[in-house]
Amino acid sequence: MELRHLQTFVLVAQKQSFTRAAEALGLTQAAVSQHIAVLERELAGPLFCRKGRSVRLTDLGKKAYEYAAQILALVEELYQQGTGIRDELRGTIRIASSTVPAEWLLPDLLARFRQRFPCIQPLVAVSDSATAVQSVKAGTAELALVGELPRDVHLCARAVAQDELTLVVGPDHPLARKKSIPPEQLRGEPLIVREPGSGSRRCLELALARVGLDMNQLTISMEVNSNEAIRAAVERGIGIAFLSTRAIRRELAQRRLVAVAVQGLRAVRDLFLVTDARRPPSQAVQAFLELLAPAGPPTPGQTPEALSRPKQTASEEEKKQE
Repeated sequence: MELRHLQTFVLVAQKQSFTRAAEALGLTQAAVSQHIAVLERELAGPLFCRKGRSVRLTDLGKKAYEYAAQILALVEELYQQGTGIRDELRGTIRIASSTVPAEWLLPDLLARFRQRFPCIQPLVAVSDSATAVQSVKAGTAELALVGELPRDVHLCARAVAQDELTLVVGPDHPLARKKSIPPEQLRGEPLIVREPGSGSRRCLELALARVGLDMNQLTISMEVNSNEAIRAAVERGIGIAFLSTRAIRRELAQRRLVAVAVQGLRAVRDLFLVTDARRPPSQAVQAFLELLAPAGPPTPGQTPEALSRPKQTASEEEKKQE
């Protein structure tokens, strides 16, 4: 089994395309197919399901990807330890992100990271918080930026930013003429929400509960896994929604969306950087962690709550568990 075959396999899995992997590697598509065929013979099974122009990992492929990614990361770290060249780190860094951090936090981080380490290629997968955290647990991502604290003793999490959800309506909506509304007025409005598993949705559910409302009591007109799609729907008057204040600054300034305060309701949450304590970070990952937090990553083996949760929130959580 050759490293170049593993590199090809990992890139095909990440790009979900033989053609795009070939372009990135500077190889012909036939050469990429040959590399994958060699691995499939050695592992005695198919690594990909071909569907149209895209490919998906089989069960064997998923397991092989987890090991291959770790092998390549260790080889890269060994190389860097041997050369001692810190500012010329090479390789990839696999980042999973939920949509809100991907929209306003991650672009700035990647721009600064790219300026410092131009030879490291970030590979970013955007999903919801639950999926992003699962990617770190499975080893298909080395770190995640999410809007909800993970509940796994093997994961380390640090709060790196804060976000607030704001009720927004279209400029022609009747509520656009009001500065604030009582929470009860939400009951009759068509509400557009994120899908289950989204950190934004969980934050909203907790905020509603604090003012005596249950999500099931509201009129959910749509569940959407894209903040951009929700913004567009609200602009067109299809419904109202709670969206990240940081992600809608432009729309608010241009009056494409109008913010309406809900009396007594505050939906504020931390955004977390998540890593797996069982997997030592490569030097490329370590460099990214230091960019976010100069003190370095959380101590492995501690729970996310001990590392990241503010004291007041932690005590509230303890009361819930009693």
